[in-house]
Amino acid sequence: MRKTAILICLLIFSLLLHASDYPKSVQKRIDKTLVKLFPKKVVELKAMHLSTELTSVYNSVRSVKISRLRSAETDLGYACFASSKGKNDYFDYMVIFDKDLVIKQVKVLIYRSTYGGEIMSRSWLKQFIGKTNGKEMTMNKDIDGISGATLSAPSITEGIKELSLLIADIIRREK
Repeated sequence: MRKTAILICLLIFSLLLHASDYPKSVQKRIDKTLVKLFPKKVVELKAMHLSTELTSVYNSVRSVKISRLRSAETDLGYACFASSKGKNDYFDYMVIFDKDLVIKQVKVLIYRSTYGGEIMSRSWLKQFIGKTNGKEMTMNKDIDGISGATLSAPSITEGIKELSLLIADIIRREK
């Protein structure tokens, strides 16, 4: 029990160094998600450099930040943070990819609008888990719509698709 508490504290400290752009309540959601996905591991986020040339190709997302997830000297995957536009306001979300660039988790971190918040539903976001390289992410074909989010649902779907393509592009260029 004590080791778990120490691991969680180290994880939180590590995350605070890299994802501290978010309020404490949002940071807690990030921490909780990573602890669930990688139990009993101290996860470190290593920020990756993104060229403006590369990110400008993907225009349905903004404020993109990508971090490599590591534990000890082992790569676990990637955390992508981005914003997409709903009807009136932008919303922030996180997509966790494993080391093979398969989506493990999607979490809406901040939703600012009064409409379309249905996209925050865990059951709706589960549709993205297991997808990779932008494939099978077409709204109303591969991804079901959700009542009350007629603009936010396609927006986040396109954003996740573009993040999936972006991370694949980055990794391909690294090799």
